[in-house]
Amino acid sequence: MRNGHSPDSPTTVAICVPTFRRPQGLRKLLQSLAEISVEGLGNVRPRLVVVDNDVDGSAGSVVAEWHGRWPLDYVVEPRRGEPYARNLAVDRASDAELIAFIDDDEWADPEWLAELVKTQRESCADIVLGPVIPRFAVPPSSWLERGGFFGPLQFPPNSRLHFAYGGNVLVRASVFQDLRFSERYVKLGGVDTHLFMRAHLAGRTIVWSPGARVFESIPPERMRLGWLVRREFRRGNTLSLCLLELEASPWRLLKRCVHGSLRAGLGAAYILLAVVRGRVAFARGLREAAFGVGLLAGLLKYEYQEYP
Repeated sequence: MRNGHSPDSPTTVAICVPTFRRPQGLRKLLQSLAEISVEGLGNVRPRLVVVDNDVDGSAGSVVAEWHGRWPLDYVVEPRRGEPYARNLAVDRASDAELIAFIDDDEWADPEWLAELVKTQRESCADIVLGPVIPRFAVPPSSWLERGGFFGPLQFPPNSRLHFAYGGNVLVRASVFQDLRFSERYVKLGGVDTHLFMRAHLAGRTIVWSPGARVFESIPPERMRLGWLVRREFRRGNTLSLCLLELEASPWRLLKRCVHGSLRAGLGAAYILLAVVRGRVAFARGLREAAFGVGLLAGLLKYEYQEYP
């Protein structure tokens, strides 16, 4: 193989699942992981790490139903928050060569893990990212469907990226020798954004694996304009807070200020066009404006705390 790893030598892949009070989602996810294929990968040994972020251990009854082929390690992280759960998962997966993350409102395609591992071996990448395909819990409104606001990212195979997210990603365990998910962002969101930005700035390579698909359940409460607008504001806010912390050169700050202003202006233009183009243009305009304002607010050190 290009990275020097023989397909006959054992490779342990820890599949990490942080979870918080989503028993139905976790059950569906575990059922999908029981069906993943590792055919053609040589001696690949998956194992599961489920970190329950509920102090009452509410996921324990779901985990007890596990009868899959892979060993499963279940642990409770009583401190509420994404970075605590993800960091504990990394610690419990310390004996693995590769660490994959998937969320408890997602489920995996049978070839998901195989595609991630194949891409990693072909590219020698430190981090491999795959698409998250939306599946709506109820039929979406026509404007939401036409706008494609939940459409998955698309890039050519093995494209080099400068970002990643935590819902469908494979990471070399060596990346976590120097990095952990930042507890500073526990109430802000963007815990994964911050970590993978640090990894990118440290020279770690991130590539795209289009065949490594997971599916995400979109509940009715996310299928509303208000939720979409808040998400874009938080996304912009987090990106600029990360920039201030990690890459705050005068040139980068100037570029971010211009970018935020342009996105806010583009959003305003879309909103005006909504008079003739309807609800989709209005929604697109609000999202663009919210993202741009979020970028600018982050530069002013405003912290949008979405989580309790």
